[in-house]
Amino acid sequence: MPNPNPLIAYTSHYKETCFIAWYSAGRPDKIPQIQEIIPEDENGRKPSIPTVAMWRDEMGWDWRADELDAKANSIVDDELINHRVLMLKEQAAIGKELQLKGIEHIREQGFDTSSSALGAVVKGAELERTSRGISERLVKISKLSNDRLLESIGKLLDEANESGEIIDVDAVEDKEDD
Repeated sequence: MPNPNPLIAYTSHYKETCFIAWYSAGRPDKIPQIQEIIPEDENGRKPSIPTVAMWRDEMGWDWRADELDAKANSIVDDELINHRVLMLKEQAAIGKELQLKGIEHIREQGFDTSSSALGAVVKGAELERTSRGISERLVKISKLSNDRLLESIGKLLDEANESGEIIDVDAVEDKEDD
């Protein structure tokens, strides 16, 4: 076992390891908890509770963790949007297939022989149009900058205001200003 010499400074790498252990443990609030979850350094030592508190403050652990959480949330949001876009594209393909089958049936057996064939064409066209329109809009929206998105929302609100629509909204604090 290495000699736990208290005069040897903790390395930057070790301090980073402590941050990672704290963040991975769910960002515990209490310093004694943090001190317990961090590993020993290469010399078999653990920093004191005041040292851990100082690192947390001076190295901005909370701020850094907030940034990491925001990035993680952004990735999850992007994945949700992509999943939704895929689902809508699949629905559009099914709608197109329904149209083709309905049209095929009408061509082979005549227009008046099956109302279900006509219904399939109409429903398929509606499903395809709706799915394609929504999926394309979701992709466009996900790629807009915040400024462009706010500009678009402003235009929609102006149009609604001119038409006399009532729109109920709540103000949301912008987290980037914190």
